[in-house]
Amino acid sequence: MQLSFKNLMKSYGSRRVLNDITIDLPDTRAMAVIGPSGGGKTTLLRTIAGLERPDCGQLSIDGELLQFDDASLLLHRRSIGTVFQAFNLFPHLTALENILLPLEQAHGYRHPEAMEAAESILKRFQLEGHADKKPAQLSGGQQQRIAIARAIAIKPRFLLFDEPTSALDPEMTSEVLDIIGELRDEGRDLLLVTHHMGFARTAADYCLFVADGRIVENGPAEQLFAEPKSKELRQFLGRVMRY
Repeated sequence: MQLSFKNLMKSYGSRRVLNDITIDLPDTRAMAVIGPSGGGKTTLLRTIAGLERPDCGQLSIDGELLQFDDASLLLHRRSIGTVFQAFNLFPHLTALENILLPLEQAHGYRHPEAMEAAESILKRFQLEGHADKKPAQLSGGQQQRIAIARAIAIKPRFLLFDEPTSALDPEMTSEVLDIIGELRDEGRDLLLVTHHMGFARTAADYCLFVADGRIVENGPAEQLFAEPKSKELRQFLGRVMRY
């Protein structure tokens, strides 16, 4: 996955959350985005996902300029898999139905094909025993695994994860991070916003440090953590990796 930004800006009222971002990022399989809360990481990811329109500027993905009209954004959103921190499962549907719905309604699968794909992905994540359960009957870790399975079932161009473990306890966090690591090892392109610095350092090929609406520093993940160049990143790592 290769990303390029040109003069990208986004504000909510008087608060500017993306501040004139212009950068060409190298092609990478797994990219982590780290930074302080409120610094712009999630807005940047949501813009890449086609869920936010910038006030101005351009975004290219794999050399293709993303258009921000409704029709283009709809096609773009259907081509990628996005996993959120709050799971975003439909509470009135079973785990199986949550996976079937986008396959049939958004991607035009016939029911037998959708069933085959959904059952296969549930088995892949060892969730077949929970197929008929609704989200309220599942643990947080199981719900997030269903959300990841749903994102993968559509055969996305790449995967986006927005703090996928922030609502989970430590044991479930490890379980979900292991799954993301497996997906990376399979060669899937993914972009991850995370506050787990150890995982970002070891699982990502490349890392962005985002603060004050800017990409303050970027580089190979191991290098960025071992030799932070900016004062902002040194201070940030000093705080979050103290304990």
